[in-house]
Amino acid sequence: MMRVNNVKFLCMLALLLLLAGAGCAPQPTTTGSTSTTRNIILFIGDGMGQAQRQAARLSAVGDNGRLAMDDMPATGLLHTAAADNPVTDSAAGATAMACGVKTNVGVIGLDASLIPVATILERAKSQGKLTGLVTTTPITDATPAAFAAHIRDRTLSAEIAVQLLNAEVDVMLGGGEDAFLPTDERGCYEEPGKRTDNRNIIRGAVNRGSTWVCDAAALAAVDPTSARRLLGLFADQGMTRPFSPSLAEMTQKAIDILTRGPNGFFLMVEAGQIDWAAHTNDAEHAIADTIDLDRAVKIARHYAAKNNNTLIIVTADHETGGMTISRTTMGLNGEDGPFPMAGGGKFYVNWSTIQHTPVDVPVTAMGPGAKLLNGVHDNTFVYEVMDLALSE
Repeated sequence: MMRVNNVKFLCMLALLLLLAGAGCAPQPTTTGSTSTTRNIILFIGDGMGQAQRQAARLSAVGDNGRLAMDDMPATGLLHTAAADNPVTDSAAGATAMACGVKTNVGVIGLDASLIPVATILERAKSQGKLTGLVTTTPITDATPAAFAAHIRDRTLSAEIAVQLLNAEVDVMLGGGEDAFLPTDERGCYEEPGKRTDNRNIIRGAVNRGSTWVCDAAALAAVDPTSARRLLGLFADQGMTRPFSPSLAEMTQKAIDILTRGPNGFFLMVEAGQIDWAAHTNDAEHAIADTIDLDRAVKIARHYAAKNNNTLIIVTADHETGGMTISRTTMGLNGEDGPFPMAGGGKFYVNWSTIQHTPVDVPVTAMGPGAKLLNGVHDNTFVYEVMDLALSE
């Protein structure tokens, strides 16, 4: 039996906050505090800690500039520990935000006792909202999978592909074609599939009404007014840099399709290869991928400017690499740079590990209910805020 979280406490909290603020000056309209939430867009920078955001800021807009993901009225920090380890992974970290429970490293959509827990995407779908998942990693990778699958081992991508199909997610864009095809079939790429059950999951998705695309031109040509569902698989595994289509282009197409829904939508967008770059202490690509994420956030903010009933949250599942930033070379092992700073100057990046770290990660947000994320919270609180938004 699938477990569903109780939101009564959060409802009471929201009521108390509303009453406490009744005599205060009006909040800026960008908080969306007077709007009922119709849409939720959650951005996850996999492995993106504060230093990754800061390095992207220095590179893109300079020391005094602000990224789109930073220029939001709500700012906080999230604890990221898993149920069984203070250093989490993407499976447990994403499950905390998708389901509102702590689970063990490597586990997706189940609690620490391996009991399935309803995800926020499933909650949204039960309310008649359209749903979407976008990533630069395989669509079956841990972070996107945590929003629509329930499995004890994140590496079982073939089974995850079946669960994503059965979850009937309306838009899925990313890499990972090989998990959708049997070993004797090829799709758009040279590598054959890796499924051993002889099932063609792409064909199954098309039979259920999905339009299937596998390159940027085909994605751009999709008519959002007529596409019932969309499956885009742009690599046999993770997408190859430079990403084509870009994360921003995938986000734009997803929003164009999902906004057709009469009851709103839920969309999760992941910049998944920030983590991959940090695992090899590759600051150049970690910074570039964080900037790519910020471009996707700009797309969402442009949409929210015309639809102020949209809650936007930007955060991470964990930090990777123990990144730090310095203005001058220190001659340390693991040093990377120099990197040019927008407006002049340069900076260096230092790494302390090639693994995940337990440091708190930043969260920024705007729209209805965003101010609840001010302060320091557990990562499960992201689920609670989104769940409360769906309960309005």
